[in-house]
Amino acid sequence: MKRISGQTVKLLNEERALLMSLAAKRDVTHSDVLRVGLYQLAATEGLDREVMQAVHARVDHLRQREAGWDRMRPEPTTHPSRTDILYTGGI
Repeated sequence: MKRISGQTVKLLNEERALLMSLAAKRDVTHSDVLRVGLYQLAATEGLDREVMQAVHARVDHLRQREAGWDRMRPEPTTHPSRTDILYTGGI
């Protein structure tokens, strides 16, 4: 599994408000906004290979998270219907 670093980004109140506005407008997380900005800046600087590596790592990470959630989903079970309970004299 990849190591995930958690860095604190210090923003001015105005920058934080801008970040929150962008995230709300796009219906994404603050991290998503920062990540896209990082990718765009790196691409404009000609770091195409590095951007592609980062994007592929992000996709792999999301697939791992999805697999983890899939393992945590409960197995479907059949429950007696309400009419079955009433018919058999249940509650």
